[in-house]
Amino acid sequence: MASIARQLAIIVVLAGAGYGGWQLWRSQDAASSEAPARARAAPGVVVAAVALDRVERTVAAVGAARPLRSVALATLSDGRITELGFSGGERVRAGQALLKLDDATERATLQEAQADLDRASNAFDRAYALYTQRRLSETEFDAARAGLSGAEARLERAQKALEDRTVLAPFDGVAGFRMADVGAVVRANTPVADLADISALDVDFAVPERFYGEVRAGAEVRATTQIFPGEAFDGVVTSVSPRIDTVSRSFTARARIPNPDLRLPGDAFMRVTLVLAARQGVLAPEEAVVSEAGETYVYVVAQDRAERRAVTVGARLKGRAEITQGLAPGEMVITRGVQKVGDGRAVRVIEIEGEGAALSGRAAAPGA
Repeated sequence: MASIARQLAIIVVLAGAGYGGWQLWRSQDAASSEAPARARAAPGVVVAAVALDRVERTVAAVGAARPLRSVALATLSDGRITELGFSGGERVRAGQALLKLDDATERATLQEAQADLDRASNAFDRAYALYTQRRLSETEFDAARAGLSGAEARLERAQKALEDRTVLAPFDGVAGFRMADVGAVVRANTPVADLADISALDVDFAVPERFYGEVRAGAEVRATTQIFPGEAFDGVVTSVSPRIDTVSRSFTARARIPNPDLRLPGDAFMRVTLVLAARQGVLAPEEAVVSEAGETYVYVVAQDRAERRAVTVGARLKGRAEITQGLAPGEMVITRGVQKVGDGRAVRVIEIEGEGAALSGRAAAPGA
């Protein structure tokens, strides 16, 4: 009997342990099945803030950036180069001596002209004294005066000839590479270098005829160049051509781009964006806007729930859409995960665009 009792006791213990294990398994299985259900009930989404920003109506064009001023540097007379005041590629100032020719002959001629002027001046002074004393005829006095005038003119010519042996910078600018060296003999009017004022650049670009009435001096432009990728240079329209090209049916506008640090070179190819009009508008990421069955809407996230909001779209910008009705600046709209949400459904914000990585403690991607 005792043996049978022990066996029954063991059976009872085993049955109890089995029942307890079954109950534990059921509770764990229920918990594990509820977790996906809760996750499905609150899908992860990425949101972005609606912003008040500038909305522009623009025209794209291309052009070459010409220097504000540019001249070829050349001597006005023949001669041998004795001095060069530049190497090429550096800034020079207005009035700076850039080149000098041998000037021994011109200096000697100037000294002779100065001596002639001194003699003519003394002769005139004596003639004037005698003329006022009525001891010299008017004809003789006129001859002395003419002699003085002639000597003055010869001195001016000698001074000019000496000055022409030096080439001065006519304005501030950047000197080009020189095409002659010290000791070289050059002919008059033969360029030896060029000088460009690139403190600002003028860009001429063609605009389609239909925009003629909208382009005015003072209109904003932004210019870009492959020299500095991703960087824009601001300027304004300075003039508009009064004529339409009969072949291209376009007109030319000229914009001035300030270049105070001389980063941009002359004749650089530029892509120009001409701003015809600008206003402030409410902008949302274009990927947040859904068009379906003739309706346009977005999902706004408020208090961890998605609200379907009908909107009216205005201008389309690069990656963004202007919302003329339906949204206010600062509201959060869903940009990724839209297909998983519904109106009034709970959502989990896993990332806010423009604020870095995914939110702490949340999933790393909408589908995670």
